[in-house]
Amino acid sequence: MADYLAGKKEGAFMAGGLGRKLLFLSLATAFSGLLLSGCKQQEAPKETPVALESVKFCRTTTVLLPMVVAEKQGFFSEQGLAVTARVFITGQDALSDMLRGECDFATSAEPPVVEYALQRDDFRIISALQSSENMIRIVARADRGIAAAIDLRGKRIGTTAKGTSPHCFVELFLAKHGLTSKEVVLAFMKPDELLGALISGQVDAIAMPNKVIVQAQHDLGDRAVLMEEPGLYRSVIMLLALTDMLKNRPAVAERFLRALAQADDFIRQRPDEAQVLVLASQQATSNEIKYLLENYHYQLSLDHAMLIGLEDAARWTLSQPGDSQRIVPNFLNLIAAEPLRTVKPDAVRLEQ
Repeated sequence: MADYLAGKKEGAFMAGGLGRKLLFLSLATAFSGLLLSGCKQQEAPKETPVALESVKFCRTTTVLLPMVVAEKQGFFSEQGLAVTARVFITGQDALSDMLRGECDFATSAEPPVVEYALQRDDFRIISALQSSENMIRIVARADRGIAAAIDLRGKRIGTTAKGTSPHCFVELFLAKHGLTSKEVVLAFMKPDELLGALISGQVDAIAMPNKVIVQAQHDLGDRAVLMEEPGLYRSVIMLLALTDMLKNRPAVAERFLRALAQADDFIRQRPDEAQVLVLASQQATSNEIKYLLENYHYQLSLDHAMLIGLEDAARWTLSQPGDSQRIVPNFLNLIAAEPLRTVKPDAVRLEQ
Protein backbone atom coordinates (compact mmCIF):
# COMPACT_ATOMS: atom_id res chain seq x y z
CA MET A 1 0.00 0.00 0.00
CA ALA A 2 2.82 2.33 0.96
CA ASP A 3 4.61 1.49 -2.29
CA TYR A 4 1.41 2.10 -4.20
CA LEU A 5 0.88 5.47 -2.52
CA ALA A 6 4.49 6.35 -3.09
CA GLY A 7 4.17 5.41 -6.73
CA LYS A 8 0.99 7.40 -7.05
CA LYS A 9 2.64 10.42 -5.48
CA GLU A 10 5.59 10.04 -7.82
CA GLY A 11 3.22 9.67 -10.75
CA ALA A 12 1.34 12.72 -9.61
CA PHE A 13 4.60 14.64 -9.28
CA MET A 14 5.69 13.55 -12.74
CA ALA A 15 2.28 14.37 -14.14
CA GLY A 16 2.40 17.74 -12.46
CA GLY A 17 5.92 18.33 -13.79
CA LEU A 18 4.84 17.35 -17.29
CA GLY A 19 1.87 19.64 -17.00
CA ARG A 20 4.03 22.51 -15.92
CA LYS A 21 6.38 21.82 -18.83
CA LEU A 22 3.49 21.69 -21.26
CA LEU A 23 2.11 24.90 -19.77
CA PHE A 24 5.53 26.57 -20.07
CA LEU A 25 5.91 25.46 -23.68
CA SER A 26 2.41 26.68 -24.47
CA LEU A 27 3.09 30.07 -22.90
CA ALA A 28 6.46 30.34 -24.64
CA THR A 29 4.89 29.54 -27.99
CA ALA A 30 2.14 32.07 -27.44
CA PHE A 31 4.70 34.72 -26.35
CA SER A 32 6.83 34.03 -29.42
CA GLY A 33 3.76 34.39 -31.57
CA LEU A 34 2.99 37.71 -30.00
CA LEU A 35 6.56 38.85 -30.58
CA LEU A 36 6.45 37.79 -34.21
CA SER A 37 3.09 39.42 -34.64
CA GLY A 38 4.41 42.60 -33.03
CA CYS A 39 7.45 42.60 -35.30
CA LYS A 40 5.27 42.15 -38.36
CA GLN A 41 3.07 44.99 -37.21
CA GLN A 42 6.13 47.21 -36.69
CA GLU A 43 7.61 46.31 -40.08
CA ALA A 44 4.37 46.69 -41.98
CA PRO A 45 4.01 50.51 -42.09
CA LYS A 46 6.04 52.11 -44.87
CA GLU A 47 7.68 55.46 -44.30
CA THR A 48 5.87 58.23 -46.13
CA PRO A 49 8.38 60.19 -48.25
CA VAL A 50 8.89 63.73 -47.01
CA ALA A 51 7.73 66.22 -49.63
CA LEU A 52 10.61 68.33 -50.93
CA GLU A 53 10.14 72.07 -51.05
CA SER A 54 10.21 73.44 -54.57
CA VAL A 55 12.89 76.00 -55.43
CA LYS A 56 13.31 77.76 -58.78
CA PHE A 57 16.82 78.86 -59.64
CA CYS A 58 17.72 81.27 -62.47
CA ARG A 59 21.40 80.59 -63.05
CA THR A 60 24.01 81.50 -65.61
CA THR A 61 25.91 78.90 -67.63
CA THR A 62 29.03 79.58 -65.56
CA VAL A 63 27.33 78.26 -62.41
CA LEU A 64 27.41 74.69 -63.67
CA LEU A 65 29.75 72.67 -61.46
CA PRO A 66 28.23 73.46 -58.03
CA MET A 67 24.71 73.03 -59.39
CA VAL A 68 25.30 69.62 -60.97
CA VAL A 69 27.34 68.31 -58.03
CA ALA A 70 24.70 69.45 -55.50
CA GLU A 71 21.98 67.77 -57.53
CA LYS A 72 23.76 64.52 -58.42
CA GLN A 73 25.23 64.01 -54.95
CA GLY A 74 21.84 64.59 -53.34
CA PHE A 75 22.90 67.68 -51.40
CA PHE A 76 19.75 69.60 -52.35
CA SER A 77 17.42 66.74 -51.47
CA GLU A 78 19.25 66.21 -48.17
CA GLN A 79 18.27 69.77 -47.36
CA GLY A 80 14.65 69.07 -48.28
CA LEU A 81 14.79 70.98 -51.57
CA ALA A 82 13.68 70.10 -55.09
CA VAL A 83 15.58 72.58 -57.26
CA THR A 84 14.57 73.39 -60.82
CA ALA A 85 17.06 75.46 -62.81
CA ARG A 86 16.44 77.89 -65.64
CA VAL A 87 19.71 78.49 -67.47
CA PHE A 88 20.80 81.77 -69.02
CA ILE A 89 23.99 82.85 -70.78
CA THR A 90 24.10 86.23 -69.02
CA GLY A 91 23.48 87.32 -65.47
CA GLN A 92 21.40 90.21 -66.75
CA ASP A 93 18.79 87.78 -68.10
CA ALA A 94 18.91 85.52 -65.02
CA LEU A 95 18.53 88.44 -62.61
CA SER A 96 15.81 90.03 -64.73
CA ASP A 97 13.76 86.82 -64.59
CA MET A 98 14.07 86.63 -60.81
CA LEU A 99 13.01 90.26 -60.44
CA ARG A 100 9.90 89.42 -62.47
CA GLY A 101 9.08 86.72 -59.91
CA GLU A 102 10.00 83.76 -62.11
CA CYS A 103 12.64 82.36 -59.70
CA ASP A 104 13.49 82.24 -56.01
CA PHE A 105 17.22 82.77 -56.58
CA ALA A 106 19.38 84.12 -59.40
CA THR A 107 23.07 84.43 -60.18
CA SER A 108 24.82 87.38 -61.73
CA ALA A 109 28.19 89.09 -61.99
CA GLU A 110 28.65 92.70 -60.87
CA PRO A 111 27.44 94.91 -63.79
CA PRO A 112 23.79 93.74 -63.88
CA VAL A 113 23.61 93.85 -60.08
CA VAL A 114 24.84 97.44 -60.17
CA GLU A 115 22.40 98.39 -62.93
CA TYR A 116 19.39 97.04 -61.06
CA ALA A 117 20.62 98.42 -57.72
CA LEU A 118 20.48 101.89 -59.29
CA GLN A 119 16.80 101.32 -60.06
CA ARG A 120 15.29 99.31 -57.19
CA ASP A 121 15.79 98.07 -53.63
CA ASP A 122 13.78 94.86 -53.44
CA PHE A 123 16.56 92.28 -53.84
CA ARG A 124 19.63 91.26 -51.87
CA ILE A 125 23.00 89.57 -52.33
CA ILE A 126 23.19 86.57 -50.00
CA SER A 127 26.59 85.23 -51.05
CA ALA A 128 29.35 85.27 -53.61
CA LEU A 129 29.36 81.82 -55.21
CA GLN A 130 32.51 81.77 -57.31
CA SER A 131 35.06 84.06 -58.90
CA SER A 132 37.29 84.09 -61.93
CA GLU A 133 39.95 86.35 -63.42
CA ASN A 134 39.41 84.90 -66.89
CA MET A 135 35.63 84.57 -67.26
CA ILE A 136 35.20 86.55 -70.49
CA ARG A 137 37.27 85.91 -73.61
CA ILE A 138 37.21 86.92 -77.24
CA VAL A 139 37.12 84.73 -80.34
CA ALA A 140 37.88 86.46 -83.64
CA ARG A 141 37.94 85.26 -87.24
CA ALA A 142 41.41 84.80 -88.69
CA ASP A 143 39.99 85.04 -92.20
CA ARG A 144 39.03 88.65 -91.45
CA GLY A 145 42.69 89.57 -91.05
CA ILE A 146 42.71 89.30 -87.27
CA ALA A 147 45.72 87.74 -85.58
CA ALA A 148 46.25 89.99 -82.55
CA ALA A 149 44.30 92.48 -80.43
CA ILE A 150 45.48 95.50 -82.45
CA ASP A 151 43.87 93.95 -85.54
CA LEU A 152 40.45 94.55 -84.01
CA ARG A 153 40.66 98.20 -85.06
CA GLY A 154 37.83 98.91 -87.48
CA LYS A 155 36.30 95.47 -86.92
CA ARG A 156 32.80 94.61 -85.76
CA ILE A 157 32.76 93.01 -82.30
CA GLY A 158 29.61 91.32 -81.08
CA THR A 159 28.79 91.32 -77.39
CA THR A 160 25.80 91.26 -75.06
CA ALA A 161 23.74 94.25 -73.98
CA LYS A 162 25.27 97.44 -72.64
CA GLY A 163 26.15 97.20 -68.97
CA THR A 164 26.86 93.45 -68.97
CA SER A 165 30.13 91.73 -68.05
CA PRO A 166 31.11 90.97 -71.68
CA HIS A 167 30.58 94.63 -72.58
CA CYS A 168 32.71 95.72 -69.64
CA PHE A 169 35.47 93.27 -70.58
CA VAL A 170 35.57 94.48 -74.21
CA GLU A 171 36.04 98.08 -73.08
CA LEU A 172 38.86 97.10 -70.71
CA PHE A 173 40.47 94.78 -73.27
CA LEU A 174 40.53 97.47 -75.96
CA ALA A 175 42.03 100.02 -73.55
CA LYS A 176 44.68 97.49 -72.47
CA HIS A 177 45.79 97.17 -76.11
CA GLY A 178 45.73 100.84 -76.99
CA LEU A 179 42.30 100.98 -78.58
CA THR A 180 39.02 102.64 -77.70
CA SER A 181 35.44 101.59 -78.35
CA LYS A 182 35.23 104.38 -80.94
CA GLU A 183 37.85 102.58 -83.03
CA VAL A 184 35.72 99.46 -83.37
CA VAL A 185 32.07 98.80 -84.03
CA LEU A 186 30.36 97.30 -80.97
CA ALA A 187 27.34 95.22 -81.94
CA PHE A 188 25.09 94.66 -78.93
CA MET A 189 23.08 91.50 -79.50
CA LYS A 190 21.05 88.88 -77.67
CA PRO A 191 23.27 86.16 -76.15
CA ASP A 192 21.79 83.39 -78.29
CA GLU A 193 22.42 85.39 -81.47
CA LEU A 194 26.14 85.96 -81.06
CA LEU A 195 27.49 82.57 -82.07
CA GLY A 196 25.45 82.52 -85.25
CA ALA A 197 26.51 86.08 -86.06
CA LEU A 198 30.18 85.12 -85.77
CA ILE A 199 29.89 81.94 -87.83
CA SER A 200 27.89 83.68 -90.57
CA GLY A 201 30.34 86.57 -90.71
CA GLN A 202 27.89 89.21 -89.48
CA VAL A 203 30.53 90.13 -86.88
CA ASP A 204 34.29 89.66 -86.93
CA ALA A 205 34.68 88.74 -83.26
CA ILE A 206 32.61 88.09 -80.15
CA ALA A 207 33.25 88.55 -76.43
CA MET A 208 31.43 86.03 -74.26
CA PRO A 209 31.72 83.61 -71.30
CA ASN A 210 33.24 80.17 -71.68
CA LYS A 211 30.41 78.04 -73.10
CA VAL A 212 29.88 80.20 -76.21
CA ILE A 213 33.64 80.71 -76.68
CA VAL A 214 34.33 76.96 -76.67
CA GLN A 215 31.55 76.39 -79.18
CA ALA A 216 32.85 79.20 -81.41
CA GLN A 217 36.34 77.69 -81.42
CA HIS A 218 34.88 74.32 -82.34
CA ASP A 219 32.72 75.70 -85.14
CA LEU A 220 35.41 77.92 -86.67
CA GLY A 221 38.23 75.39 -86.36
CA ASP A 222 41.53 76.80 -87.60
CA ARG A 223 39.82 80.10 -88.46
CA ALA A 224 39.35 80.85 -84.73
CA VAL A 225 41.69 83.28 -82.95
CA LEU A 226 41.37 83.18 -79.17
CA MET A 227 42.14 86.36 -77.22
CA GLU A 228 42.25 86.39 -73.45
CA GLU A 229 43.71 88.57 -70.73
CA PRO A 230 43.73 86.75 -67.37
CA GLY A 231 43.70 89.17 -64.45
CA LEU A 232 42.32 92.09 -66.46
CA TYR A 233 38.77 91.63 -65.24
CA ARG A 234 37.95 89.79 -62.04
CA SER A 235 34.35 88.63 -62.06
CA VAL A 236 32.43 87.49 -59.00
CA ILE A 237 29.26 85.48 -59.51
CA MET A 238 26.78 86.29 -56.76
CA LEU A 239 23.67 84.57 -55.46
CA LEU A 240 20.68 86.90 -55.12
CA ALA A 241 17.14 86.70 -53.79
CA LEU A 242 14.13 88.98 -53.52
CA THR A 243 13.63 90.60 -50.11
CA ASP A 244 10.13 89.10 -49.87
CA MET A 245 11.52 85.63 -50.42
CA LEU A 246 14.10 86.09 -47.65
CA LYS A 247 11.40 87.41 -45.34
CA ASN A 248 8.86 84.69 -46.02
CA ARG A 249 11.15 81.67 -46.52
CA PRO A 250 14.39 82.36 -44.61
CA ALA A 251 15.11 78.67 -43.95
CA VAL A 252 15.09 77.94 -47.69
CA ALA A 253 17.97 80.37 -48.26
CA GLU A 254 19.99 78.70 -45.51
CA ARG A 255 19.35 75.19 -46.81
CA PHE A 256 20.14 76.24 -50.37
CA LEU A 257 23.48 77.71 -49.26
CA ARG A 258 24.26 74.65 -47.18
CA ALA A 259 23.84 72.38 -50.21
CA LEU A 260 26.07 74.63 -52.32
CA ALA A 261 28.70 74.68 -49.57
CA GLN A 262 28.76 70.87 -49.66
CA ALA A 263 29.14 71.02 -53.44
CA ASP A 264 32.07 73.45 -53.14
CA ASP A 265 33.85 71.12 -50.73
CA PHE A 266 33.27 68.20 -53.09
CA ILE A 267 34.67 70.12 -56.09
CA ARG A 268 37.73 71.20 -54.12
CA GLN A 269 38.48 67.83 -52.57
CA ARG A 270 37.44 65.53 -55.44
CA PRO A 271 37.80 67.46 -58.73
CA ASP A 272 38.12 64.32 -60.85
CA GLU A 273 34.84 62.93 -59.52
CA ALA A 274 33.18 66.32 -60.01
CA GLN A 275 34.31 66.29 -63.64
CA VAL A 276 32.84 62.81 -64.16
CA LEU A 277 29.52 63.88 -62.61
CA VAL A 278 29.19 66.96 -64.81
CA LEU A 279 30.28 65.09 -67.93
CA ALA A 280 27.66 62.40 -67.22
CA SER A 281 25.01 65.12 -66.94
CA GLN A 282 25.67 65.94 -70.61
CA GLN A 283 25.52 69.66 -69.85
CA ALA A 284 29.12 70.39 -70.84
CA THR A 285 32.02 68.95 -72.78
CA SER A 286 35.22 67.79 -71.12
CA ASN A 287 37.02 70.92 -72.40
CA GLU A 288 34.39 73.20 -70.86
CA ILE A 289 34.54 71.39 -67.52
CA LYS A 290 38.33 71.50 -67.51
CA TYR A 291 38.22 75.24 -68.10
CA LEU A 292 35.71 75.78 -65.28
CA LEU A 293 37.82 73.75 -62.85
CA GLU A 294 41.01 75.59 -63.76
CA ASN A 295 39.67 79.14 -63.98
CA TYR A 296 37.07 79.41 -61.24
CA HIS A 297 37.43 79.54 -57.48
CA TYR A 298 34.42 77.97 -55.79
CA GLN A 299 33.83 79.40 -52.33
CA LEU A 300 30.80 80.91 -50.61
CA SER A 301 31.74 84.28 -49.13
CA LEU A 302 30.75 87.83 -48.35
CA ASP A 303 33.89 89.95 -48.22
CA HIS A 304 35.44 93.29 -49.13
CA ALA A 305 36.83 91.99 -52.43
CA MET A 306 33.23 91.51 -53.58
CA LEU A 307 32.34 95.03 -52.46
CA ILE A 308 35.33 96.48 -54.31
CA GLY A 309 34.22 94.66 -57.46
CA LEU A 310 30.73 96.12 -57.15
CA GLU A 311 32.10 99.62 -56.62
CA ASP A 312 34.44 99.29 -59.63
CA ALA A 313 31.53 98.08 -61.76
CA ALA A 314 29.43 101.01 -60.53
CA ARG A 315 32.11 103.52 -61.52
CA TRP A 316 32.34 101.92 -64.97
CA THR A 317 28.54 101.93 -65.37
CA LEU A 318 28.27 105.56 -64.37
CA SER A 319 31.05 106.48 -66.79
CA GLN A 320 28.85 105.44 -69.70
CA PRO A 321 27.05 108.17 -71.66
CA GLY A 322 23.87 109.30 -69.92
CA ASP A 323 24.67 107.71 -66.55
CA SER A 324 26.86 110.36 -64.90
CA GLN A 325 23.98 111.90 -62.92
CA ARG A 326 23.17 108.74 -60.97
CA ILE A 327 24.63 108.10 -57.52
CA VAL A 328 26.59 104.99 -56.53
CA PRO A 329 24.55 103.07 -53.95
CA ASN A 330 25.94 101.81 -50.67
CA PHE A 331 26.34 98.15 -51.55
CA LEU A 332 26.53 97.13 -47.90
CA ASN A 333 22.81 97.88 -47.76
CA LEU A 334 22.28 95.43 -50.63
CA ILE A 335 23.70 92.49 -48.66
CA ALA A 336 21.68 90.07 -46.51
CA ALA A 337 24.39 88.26 -44.58
CA GLU A 338 22.32 86.31 -42.08
CA PRO A 339 21.68 83.15 -44.16
CA LEU A 340 25.39 82.69 -44.92
CA ARG A 341 26.38 83.63 -41.39
CA THR A 342 24.13 80.84 -40.12
CA VAL A 343 25.63 78.30 -42.54
CA LYS A 344 29.29 79.39 -42.58
CA PRO A 345 30.03 82.11 -40.00
CA ASP A 346 33.68 82.45 -41.05
CA ALA A 347 32.67 83.16 -44.64
CA VAL A 348 31.15 86.53 -43.69
CA ARG A 349 33.93 89.08 -43.45
CA LEU A 350 32.01 92.33 -43.60
CA GLU A 351 31.00 94.92 -41.04
CA GLN A 352 27.47 96.10 -41.54
